[in-house]
Amino acid sequence: MSTALFEASEEVVNEAAASCARKLAKWFGGIDEAIAALEADPADLADLAMREFIKDRRQMTLKVHMNPQAFSRQILNLIK
Repeated sequence: MSTALFEASEEVVNEAAASCARKLAKWFGGIDEAIAALEADPADLADLAMREFIKDRRQMTLKVHMNPQAFSRQILNLIK
């Protein structure tokens, strides 16, 4: 039996980690509170934050697929 290998660039890993950290800070009302919660239960909270990150990415991908022009307009408005 072979073991699946998952590879990602350091940039992708850092982006995912930063997004998860922002979510945790938002959920707990601040960075210090999020750090305390992570220290109390690191595995469960990290798993939950990563699942939310993946869910958000899937929703964004579906939104782009269903209406690419509207998404392009939103991105252009953010860049301006």
